[in-house]
Amino acid sequence: MKKIAIRGAIAAAAAGVALGALSTGAANADTFIPLPNDSVTNKVGDSTVTVSITNQSAKLSPGMVSLPTTRNAWVSGVVSAKINGGKPDGGSISAGYAVGCQVDVGKTEVTAGVTGASGASVNFNGPTIQPKVTATTGATISLAAGSIGTQMLTYDRASWPSPGDEVAPDWADPSTSFKFKGASGSLAYTEQTIGVDGCAGYAQARFFAKVKVKSGNTQSTVVLWGKPFTLG
Repeated sequence: MKKIAIRGAIAAAAAGVALGALSTGAANADTFIPLPNDSVTNKVGDSTVTVSITNQSAKLSPGMVSLPTTRNAWVSGVVSAKINGGKPDGGSISAGYAVGCQVDVGKTEVTAGVTGASGASVNFNGPTIQPKVTATTGATISLAAGSIGTQMLTYDRASWPSPGDEVAPDWADPSTSFKFKGASGSLAYTEQTIGVDGCAGYAQARFFAKVKVKSGNTQSTVVLWGKPFTLG
C-alpha cells in the first residue's frame, strides 16, 4: 500500500548503492536496491535553488503475475527544494520515473523539460525522443523494445472543499504535483509502484523531478535526474 506525505523541511541520511534480497521466501524473493542521494543547484534571479532526492530506494518484486516480460518495483524517497537568498515566493514540485525497455535511460538528457502531461523529453545523443507512454504510479505501462515511458508520482490532496465550494468532478483524484510556499518544500513517498509490461529484454528506470520556483520577479524551472537502476 502506497504512503505519501508532504512537509516543509526534511533531514535525510545518505544511502549507498547495493543490492540485497529481502527475506520473503526463496521462490519469490524481493530485491532491495538502495539508491544514492543526488542534487542540482541553479541560479534563479537573485536566489540559488537546490533540488535534491534523498532516502531513495527501489524494491523489485515479481508481482502478482510473474512473467518474464513484466517488471514491478516499489519506489521510495524524499524530494526537496530549497530557495536560498533573494525573495523566495514558493513554487511547485512534480516528480516521477522514466522507464525504458532495452534503452539505457542513464544516457538521457533534458532537452525540452519535463511535464506531468507529456512526460520527459530526452535526447539519446541524437534527435529528441518523446516517451511512448505516460502514466501515474500504481499503473503498469506497456513498452516495446527501444521505447521509453514515464510514470509520475502521485499524492493525496491535502485540502478538502468546504460546504458550498464549487469543485471539479475530479477534485478528489490524486495529483501529480503540489505547490509550496516560502523558501522550501518537500515530498516524501513510500512504496509507490512503477511497472512495465511487454518488455522482452532488460528494463531500466531513472528518477526525475521538475521544480518550478519564483524569486522576486523571476520564475524558472529546475530539473533533477537521479541515477538509473535496473528493473531486471
